[in-house]
Amino acid sequence: MSIDIVAVRRDLHAMPEVGLDLPLTQAYLLDRLVESGIELTLGTAMSSVTAVVRGGRVDRSNPSQVPTVLVRSDMDALPVAEDTGLDWASGNGAMHACGHDAHMAIVLAAALETQERRADLTGDVIFFFQPGEEGHGGAKLALEEGLLGVSGARPVAALGLHVLAHLLGAGEFASREGAVLSGSTLVDVTITGSGGHGSSPHLARSPLTAAAEAVGAVGIAASHGVSMFEPAAVVFGALRAGEARNVIPDNASLSGVIRSFSEDTDARLQSIVRRTVDGVAHAHGVEAEVVLTQDTVPTVSNGIELDRLDAIAAGVGTSVTRLQQPIGISEDFSWILREVPGVFLLVGARTSDESHLPSNHSARATFSDDVLAPTRDLIVAWVQGRLTDPTRTVH
Repeated sequence: MSIDIVAVRRDLHAMPEVGLDLPLTQAYLLDRLVESGIELTLGTAMSSVTAVVRGGRVDRSNPSQVPTVLVRSDMDALPVAEDTGLDWASGNGAMHACGHDAHMAIVLAAALETQERRADLTGDVIFFFQPGEEGHGGAKLALEEGLLGVSGARPVAALGLHVLAHLLGAGEFASREGAVLSGSTLVDVTITGSGGHGSSPHLARSPLTAAAEAVGAVGIAASHGVSMFEPAAVVFGALRAGEARNVIPDNASLSGVIRSFSEDTDARLQSIVRRTVDGVAHAHGVEAEVVLTQDTVPTVSNGIELDRLDAIAAGVGTSVTRLQQPIGISEDFSWILREVPGVFLLVGARTSDESHLPSNHSARATFSDDVLAPTRDLIVAWVQGRLTDPTRTVH
C-alpha cells in the first residue's frame, strides 16, 4: 500500500495535538496501517502506535532470537500558535513547529513499504510512533510499557530521526559518533523567607535577594566545577517573586535547565546546583528546596551502527555527514538509545538558502517536503541492510 507522503505530512500538520493523548493523530495513522495488515499494538498510558512487520525469511524456532530492528517517530506538537501563512497551517493554537508531522509521514511510508517487502526480510521491524516527546516523558513511558519486547525479540539496533528547519543544508543527512544532542535536567528551586515592608529590609529575610544571588553563584560554581574541555551549561530562564516594588515577598522560585553531553557531567552539575543553592540560602537565612528532574540523557549514536548506516546510505546514492560537534538541544529518543545501540539521524529540511531561517519551535518554522521521500528510502534501505547483518552491537 503506497501513500502520497506529501499529502500525509500536510494532513498531519493541519491537525496538531499536544502531549501524551493524541486521539486524532493516532486514528489517522491507524486508518492507514490497519489496511496493510501490519501487526499493531496501542499504548495504554499514552496514544502510541507500535507496528511490527514480520519478515518472511526468518527461522522462528526461537522467537526471542529473531533479528529485530526499531525505527521511531515522535507524534506530538507544541503549544505554539502557527504563523507561517501556509495553506495547510494549523488553526487550533498548536503547531508541528518541530517537524514531527514530517517524521510521521516518513516513518508511516517506510512502514507500509517495508510491509509490502516483508517476504524478503530476514528479520522483524518495529515501527514506533511515540507521543509526548516534547517534555512529557513519552519514551520512558514506552520503555516501561515494554516497547523493546513487543515483537518477542529485543532489537539489535535502533534508528531515530529529526528534521531541522535550519543548521543543515536541504536534504543533508548528519550524525556523529558519541553524543549528538545534549541531555537535560530540569531545575526547580523554591526559596522561602520572611516578607516585609521595603522600608525595613533588616526585619525581613528576602527570598528574592537570595534567588537572584543563587543564579549568579550557580553559574560561577558550574564554570569552575566542570572541565573547560567538557561543554555544559546551567541556565535559569525564570525567576518569580513578589508583585509590588515596596513589598518583600515570602517566597521566590527559580526554573532552569542543566545541559551536558555526558551523564557524569550532569551528575556533577546536579551536585553543584544543590550545594550552591543551599549555601546561598544559608547565607541569607532562608530555606531552599531544590528539585532536579532528569528529562533526558545525552542522545548518543553508536559508532559501529553509524558506519553501517553510512554504508547503506551509499547504496542509495547518499551519505551521512559527520557533525564536528554535538548540538545543545535534547531528545527523549536518548532513553531508547541508552538501551539499544543505534543512530540518531538529523535531516536538513531548510526551505531556502537564507542565512537566518526560523528554527525548530518557532511559530514561523517551515520544513521542506522535498526531504520526505529520500528519507523514507534511506529508512527502508537501512531496515533491509541492517537485518542482513543481525550482529548485536555492544554499547
